[in-house]
Amino acid sequence: MRNPVKPAQDGPTPPRRREADGAAAVDRALSILLAFREGDRSLTLGELSRRTGLYKSTALRLLASLERQNFVLRQPDGAWRLGPALFRLGALFERSLDLRSVVEPTLRALAAETGESVSLYVRERDRRLCLMRIESRQNVRDHIAVGALLPIDRGAAGRVLTRYESGIGEDRGEALLASSMGERDPELAAAAAPVLDRDGMMVGALCVAGTATRFADPAVMVRVRLAVLAAARRVTAMLGGPADRFDG
Repeated sequence: MRNPVKPAQDGPTPPRRREADGAAAVDRALSILLAFREGDRSLTLGELSRRTGLYKSTALRLLASLERQNFVLRQPDGAWRLGPALFRLGALFERSLDLRSVVEPTLRALAAETGESVSLYVRERDRRLCLMRIESRQNVRDHIAVGALLPIDRGAAGRVLTRYESGIGEDRGEALLASSMGERDPELAAAAAPVLDRDGMMVGALCVAGTATRFADPAVMVRVRLAVLAAARRVTAMLGGPADRFDG
């Protein structure tokens, strides 16, 4: 026995239903923009449909809306590419970005998680400069002042800064990490990872440092390395950089 057909509702669509439909349309439109990956110059309607899981008709309707606002552009061959509106928004984001407000909360969280001192280093000619610092509460710890210049050829942060000065290449996941034990000071150890901007270039080296005695425990070093990697990923994501490079 067939289910009876429900009569169509008269009158306007309820406000909550309109809001839900509108939010779903925004989500679908954003999924089209996020379907573009590194190296994609343009994508066909079929490929966009495959990557987003949207019907071609739905994708085409959303692309038309995005095109009107210059978020995408249609090429003569029918393929689609990202439009200049995204470049404008990216430039606005970059100009409004306060590096300290982005990085410092992560540094504090990382120091609380590991119990060790956390720093952000940048390259300053042939040395490394401590740009930001959260001191450990440990009685025995590495004392570094913001603005201090340290050798760039010793220590985990120095190795990260020299290794990725021209880009991160094919490295990803734990390959981005560097560790050191007694390199700059026989009593100190550290783990560091790069922080990347939206162009995939290194902003600086995020570093956790403590005593060699504490870091000599393999379990402690593994925990610190993974915490540094996760923190570098978070900051990179907030800077609009390729956070997926820190995965697997």
